[in-house]
Amino acid sequence: MKNKICLDAGIITQTCSKNIPNSISLLMTEVKQGNIEAYILSPILIEAFFHICRLKGKEFAEKTIASFLHTYPIKLVNLNQTLIYKAGTLKCQYYKKLSYNDCSTIAYALNKKLTFHTTEKDLKEILPNLKFKKHIF
Repeated sequence: MKNKICLDAGIITQTCSKNIPNSISLLMTEVKQGNIEAYILSPILIEAFFHICRLKGKEFAEKTIASFLHTYPIKLVNLNQTLIYKAGTLKCQYYKKLSYNDCSTIAYALNKKLTFHTTEKDLKEILPNLKFKKHIF
């Protein structure tokens, strides 16, 4: 059975940087080779685009996101009613600690029992049921 994961915007942004952290490079090589099935919620691409755009401009961000989606066999996920309710509940509970995008992605990872790959948060103390891997850069 293929390992299935969910990615946050930080992983995408770092994958598209000049100096990709080793752990992210290894992870994305596995995704590219089809050994890992990676899921990304559509709004997460907006966040990644924003970060890349701020650093390098709109055209660079457009090319970078297009290249990312062409290079990696990513499964894009749209929000549905169940996911909206779960993400909203998480935002109500952790409104000071988690962004809307974090809540949406975490809700999806929890619902599908996927490992959430992130660059930001130490989630163990607030979400003990979440399987996650923190990548440091």
